[in-house]
Amino acid sequence: MPGEFYIEGKAEKLDITQLVEICKKQQLPIDFWSEPLAEIQIDGTGITVSLPSITIDSLPSGIAVERAVAMFKFRMVGNTDTSTNNLDGDTMPAMSQVIQISSFGTWVDAIPFIDGQFQLEGETREGGDVCIGSINIAGPGKVNGNGIYEFQWLLAKAVSDFLVFNDIQAGIRVWYRSDV
Repeated sequence: MPGEFYIEGKAEKLDITQLVEICKKQQLPIDFWSEPLAEIQIDGTGITVSLPSITIDSLPSGIAVERAVAMFKFRMVGNTDTSTNNLDGDTMPAMSQVIQISSFGTWVDAIPFIDGQFQLEGETREGGDVCIGSINIAGPGKVNGNGIYEFQWLLAKAVSDFLVFNDIQAGIRVWYRSDV
């Protein structure tokens, strides 16, 4: 019969309108990625590094962003120094060694780092990774829908010059509800 379908293991048929209502109540995740950036170098002075921005322009109208997390992807990481090298210092909230996001001119912490992270032996290159933040960056003045979101690595600092990250992308994973 039109408008109905059968779910395996379920004796009765389910009307499609019931399924639509169930789906409306689910949190749906979607990832948004920046354009790639060829390279960034982290030196021993603690400089703030601009990362590629992300444009979110395809969220449906009438949704509520429930949760959002930042992502930092790199294809390769290398140490140009002859000695072992790594990040120098932990994240100090809103102060250092953290990837931040901004949409309305106020920077908020998104991905914290720890002292010693990305440790590499001298003159070594390794395959990259994706760092996924655990901080919810959804809400007013943060990720709340379509817009342009800026990224920076606040006071990025390595033990020695240089930690080099290649083929970088910034990302935002958004969970939203469409039943508002």
